[in-house]
Amino acid sequence: MGTLVIYFSKTGTTRAVAEKIAEIKKADLVEIKPKRPYEMSYGKTVLASMKEIFTKARPALAMEIPDAQKYDRILIGFPVWCGGAPNAVLTLLDALDLNGKHVAVFTTSGKTKPAKLAVKLKKSYPEAKWHKPFNANGMTEEEAREWM
Repeated sequence: MGTLVIYFSKTGTTRAVAEKIAEIKKADLVEIKPKRPYEMSYGKTVLASMKEIFTKARPALAMEIPDAQKYDRILIGFPVWCGGAPNAVLTLLDALDLNGKHVAVFTTSGKTKPAKLAVKLKKSYPEAKWHKPFNANGMTEEEAREWM
C-alpha cells in the first residue's frame, strides 16, 4: 500500500507544498476541486467560507473521489480559512473511507497552528488513525521529511 496526498489550494501555495511532499514521499497526488471554484477576492472568499461554516455546507466537488482502500497513509493539505479546514475539504473527507487509515494534515497558514484543526478533524472522523499535524508554510525539505 502507498501514500495519497490530497490538497485544496486557492492561490497555489498549498499546491506547491503538496507537490513537494508527494515528490519526497513518492505518493499519488489528488487536488480537491469544488464544483464552484472560489474565484473571488479575498474578502468575498472569507464571507463565502464563513457562510459555509455557519450552515455546515458541504460544497459539491468536480472531481472523482479517490479510492482510499489503495492507501494506508493519507496526507491532507489545505489553507486555514476562518480557523478551520475549507468546507470543500470536509466534503471530500465525508466521502472517503478513512477506517484504519493513517491520516495527517498539513496546513499553509502563517498564524493558525494546525494542532487545533487536527483535534476537530479527529473528533469528526474518529475512524482514522490521526498523526501529528504540520504547519508547512515556509517548510524546508528537511522539515517535511522529519514530519513524515
